[in-house]
Amino acid sequence: MRRLVGHMAALACLLAPVAGCGPAESRDGGGGPRVVVSILPVGDLVRRLAPEGMQVEVILPYRASPDTWEASPSTLRLVTEADAAVLVGAGLDPWLEDILDPSRTRVLRITEGMELLHGGGDGPADGHEHSAGDPHVWLDPVLVRDEVVPRIVTALVALAPGDSARIEERAFRLREDLTALHHEIDGILRDVSPGRAFIASHGAWGYFARRYGLVSLGSIYERPGHEPSARSLGGLVEAAEEAGVFVVLSEPQLAGTGAQALAHELGGIVLVVDPLGGPGVEGRDDYFSLMRSNARTFAMAMSTSR
Repeated sequence: MRRLVGHMAALACLLAPVAGCGPAESRDGGGGPRVVVSILPVGDLVRRLAPEGMQVEVILPYRASPDTWEASPSTLRLVTEADAAVLVGAGLDPWLEDILDPSRTRVLRITEGMELLHGGGDGPADGHEHSAGDPHVWLDPVLVRDEVVPRIVTALVALAPGDSARIEERAFRLREDLTALHHEIDGILRDVSPGRAFIASHGAWGYFARRYGLVSLGSIYERPGHEPSARSLGGLVEAAEEAGVFVVLSEPQLAGTGAQALAHELGGIVLVVDPLGGPGVEGRDDYFSLMRSNARTFAMAMSTSR
């Protein structure tokens, strides 16, 4: 806790422009500060905390993978005009890191200073090449409540100090909502099969699995954009059959061929979970609905037998 408090105190100045630690104003001289956020789940959290007038824009479009997506000219312009940027960090959003100018834009990386999982949490290494650790911290609502929300609050207060009371009030409500969400997800997953094992397309689910006592048997894609080898699929088939797993969890951001191939070998089916969601995607267009949707799908997958 002392480390987190110290980090929060230092962060207020780290987020300020190079010229000093004063409040930001929108660069075009109109409206409130503009904040760009790399992915929708974090963007939704920022919107729930942001005071009136603060403009929050999510950059990554639906179905795009953070590992392969490239910014368009219009996105480049949007990022250039932003007063602040909220990133996940830990290697998840280098495409946004690369186009930011830290001397002009305040930057928050929500994973900075956090103790991150390595190897996907449970089971074999997740194959997701983030040397700093697993960046998918937003998939644990308790971690979001206790670690991510305080970081975002500090960033927004530094950006709009005159709205600090309103931001803190929203943070209080958001933490209560996240506690309720955690209990809801725990209830959804409490009565699934005793093995509580799963196989997913890639290793995004380490924090989710750790929080709710689930076991990852491995992931299909060792690297985004690379199809799994026959040997790696064979190992997953063996692990799945031993654990009685017949459902493979795929994701909208990745090709479904590997999941379909594995499900075929198992005589099973494919269900879709989504770590990112997207604007306008029914049931997955905000953090809370996205997490509930994933919890229900996990429960269905682990409760399914031949």
